[in-house]
Order: sequence, then structure tokens, then C-alpha cells
Amino acid sequence: MSQKNDQPLLDPAMEHGAWSGKFKYPDTTGLVNLPASGLSLNCFREKRWCYAGIIHRDIIFGSAVVHLGYLTSAFCFGFDRKTRQMVEHTIVWPPLGQVCFDLNPETGRCRFKGRNKFLEISSGPGLGIKKLRADFRFSGQTIQAEIDILPPTSGIDPMHFFMPMDGSAHAFTTKIAGLRAKGQIHLNGTSYDLEPDKSHVLFDWTHGAYPRKTFWNWACGAGFSRDGSPLGFNFSAGVYENGLLENVIWINGNPESMGRVDFSYDAADPDKPWKIKSRDNRIDLLFTPEGIRKANDNLGIIKSQFIQPCGQFSGSIESRTGDRFTLGEVGGVVEEHFAKW
Repeated sequence: MSQKNDQPLLDPAMEHGAWSGKFKYPDTTGLVNLPASGLSLNCFREKRWCYAGIIHRDIIFGSAVVHLGYLTSAFCFGFDRKTRQMVEHTIVWPPLGQVCFDLNPETGRCRFKGRNKFLEISSGPGLGIKKLRADFRFSGQTIQAEIDILPPTSGIDPMHFFMPMDGSAHAFTTKIAGLRAKGQIHLNGTSYDLEPDKSHVLFDWTHGAYPRKTFWNWACGAGFSRDGSPLGFNFSAGVYENGLLENVIWINGNPESMGRVDFSYDAADPDKPWKIKSRDNRIDLLFTPEGIRKANDNLGIIKSQFIQPCGQFSGSIESRTGDRFTLGEVGGVVEEHFAKW
């Protein structure tokens, strides 16, 4: 039986699963099983985003380039952990050329370029190195960054997930929690110097076809255990439970896939502590918010409602070998997000 041009066949060699190390395809074009043509309604299901977050004792920083097919977006925020000041800005615009989004998580470039708004997360120079540049000027405020994202000296492997979604659709994501950062961030003229041994990076690159209405929880953090071991983690709930989970921990740069996790928190008062616990009891974390981002944007056919505190995790993580690591200074973010997109 032949297949219509707007429903491409998935290459049999592209099997669902999770793996660490190198991305093993030229790009994600064939993975998500969506047409390249913008004329198909399926393009409205295609979502792409590239997120990079920085965890430092003085600042928590986050940025992302987003392409939803029919809309493009970029956001940038910086939270001063001493003054408790949050500076943030989000821009949403029709896809009129502002966004460049290469479809390879290792070698590609993701960029938003608009008037007084610039964000680029690119690869190189050098193996495993990424570059982040941000320049947001808005309402008399500024967020600027010039950052090299580096692997730790001991090394770290990304985790890749290729997951089945509704119908014949698919999603792909690359996660890394525990890269290092070197450079500077500027918030309204205040400068923050990032040193690789004291700055941790969270990286999320995703391309997939998602349901029209999607709800998820997310938690991601990186730092050190109390015995000095570098660790990181990425957990989610609500979106991938019918297939492959994207839950993973990194211990000394080595990723381990994890099972389901549950989030317990007060959505009406998200400044209260959040609990994140796995069903096999290997993950037992308490998240204490320090600052929060939130939005409730309703444009009728499009809606985005989220709360995203940033702060610090405590608790413990158990490796597959049974070693339990007590968290020390581990910063990060948690999130509740509902999207009609």
C-alpha cells in the first residue's frame, strides 16, 4: 500500500528507545514523521524548542528558542538569588523569518532575531561545546549573556529519547544536566561572572508532534552531592507515560534512565515546597522555591498557562548500583504547564 505524501513513512531503522552518547541520525526530519511542507495541517502539531539554563550560587538563568509551526517565540530570564529579583521577557511572533532552528541537537543552531531581541544557542567551536548569546532590551531593562557551554573535565554523556506519541506521531528530545558554563550574564547592568567549576548547565532540545492539549510537570537540576560527586537530573510527568519516559539522572557524568516520578505541590501556592518522588523510591527530593515565573496567556485558540519556580533541591538520589547520594547545593527549576497549542 502506498502512503500519501503528507504522511511519510518512518524508516524501520529508526526504533523508539533511549541511548546515551552521540546523536545517531543526520537530523530529526524523519524521526517526527511530519511532512516538510508547510501546507499540511500536521505542521500545527510540530513543536520545537531549545532551552539552556544556568545554575550558579548568585544567579539562575534560563533561555529558549521556540518554534510551534504557526508561531515563534523566545524567552530569557535571570533571577538574582541574593536580592530575589527576577528579570524576564518573552516575545511571541508569527513565523516571519525571526527563527532559525537547525534540526540536529549536536551540530545545529537555534536563533531568534528581532528588534532589540536576540538569542542564539549554537554548537562549537570544538566537540561538545556550545555557545549562548543573548541580548534582550525591553521597557528600560536589559538581559545580556555571552556564555561558553562546556563539558566537565571528567566528561558527560547526553541522553537521547525517541518516543511514540498519539497516532503515527513521534517526539525526540536530548537532555543534559551537568554541563559547565564560562562567561558573563548582565541583568540591568549587574554582572555575574561564570566559572566552569561553579556553574552548571541544563540543556533541553526537543522536536516532536504533541497533542493539541498537553499538560506536564518538569524538574531539572544540577550540582554536587554532599560527598562532592557531580550530579544532575531531568524528570517529567504527564506527557510521555504512554510510551518511553524521559526521566534520567547523571552521576559523575554517567546517565541512568529512571522510572516514573510523581510531583506533589500546592498549585494555588507554588511558593511552598514541592516534592518529587519516584515510585521505586530511588528519587526522593524536596524543592524549595526562591523565585517564580508564571503566565496565563489565553488567545482563544492558543493558551499557555504555567508556573515555574526556581530554587534549590534537597533529598537523595539512588544509582542503579544502590549507592545513595545526598544532595548538597543543587539548584534548578520545577514547572507545571498546560498548553493548548
